Amino acid sequence: MNDIEKTRESVGDGHHKNSARKGKSGRMAPATRGETLVKGVLMGFIISGVTHASKNITRVLFRHPLVLLSSGAVTGYLTHKYRKEIVAIGTQTAMESKHFVLRQKENLLDLVAESREYAGERDKSK
Repeated sequence: MNDIEKTRESVGDGHHKNSARKGKSGRMAPATRGETLVKGVLMGFIISGVTHASKNITRVLFRHPLVLLSSGAVTGYLTHKYRKEIVAIGTQTAMESKHFVLRQKENLLDLVAESREYAGERDKSK
């Protein structure tokens, strides 16, 4: 066996997982209060920074007249391009909301009828 084969053999054995070896069966320990607090504070800083930066960028961009003109043109183009889909979705939403209101009205009437029946049965039993 030469040196190259020995090197391949020693390197190869260390980098491959044994197929018979099982993974970690236990779960990780739950986060402590301190870890949870630090994660929450860190996320607050990140969210605050992103929000502040996006407000500043948006404010600067929308004060520029060319940006306003181009955003209006893009909005108009997309609205014209997808106008049939927009109308279809609006009609479908209106119908679903109408059906929702009718179902809720029906449920409310059923509830009122049941409460009246219960009140009538209670009065009869006295």
